[in-house]
Amino acid sequence: MTFRDLIAALARRWYVLVATAAAAALLTVLFIQDGGVYSTKTVVTFTLPAASTLEADNGSKDASVIAFAGAVATEINRGRPTPRYSSGDAPFYGAGVREGVLVSLRDDGSQWAPNYGSAIIDIQIVGRTEAWVFEQQSRVLTQIGQVVDAQLGAATAAADERIAAHVEPLTMRIDFIAPSRTAQLAAFATMSVAALLAGGWGAVTFDLLARRRTHRHAALILSKGVTA
Repeated sequence: MTFRDLIAALARRWYVLVATAAAAALLTVLFIQDGGVYSTKTVVTFTLPAASTLEADNGSKDASVIAFAGAVATEINRGRPTPRYSSGDAPFYGAGVREGVLVSLRDDGSQWAPNYGSAIIDIQIVGRTEAWVFEQQSRVLTQIGQVVDAQLGAATAAADERIAAHVEPLTMRIDFIAPSRTAQLAAFATMSVAALLAGGWGAVTFDLLARRRTHRHAALILSKGVTA
């Protein structure tokens, strides 16, 4: 097919291009109007007894404390593995999640080479309303407290010799995340290019099929005429 044939096919099947462009425009508008989400990344740090999170040697790097924090996270997740991303600090909403909760032991490695070097549990929550995110945040923190108490309660160590869990106050904040103007323009440009490519391919394909059908029909009529 030459360039002239391509232009001719697009001109004949212009309505395919229009329909594709309309669908792309609708999806783009829905994306823009969908607005943002509320998000929080609450941090729970585990330390040695009577240690502060501000201390350099508070035990959060200790292997046994890390193992304990990992056991707590596993209990909260009921043994289910948590999703892994290319980077441990990648935001939960960055994966396209609009509503969900992710509780995981902090991973300082990569998707293919995990590195659990600190006894820190990250609680990532994404929701459409601030109230829902706050409710889930409170629920998970309560569950963590209950699991910690249950596991330490079964230990034989004295109360003042048990691992301590600290909720970082500043990480309790809930933020509203909205797509920037740049992101909206990028989405519009991407959808426009995708609509042009998909619409062009659809128009050309539809035109080829229609012309083949017409040729077969004409050949059939001609063959019947010759036979008669």
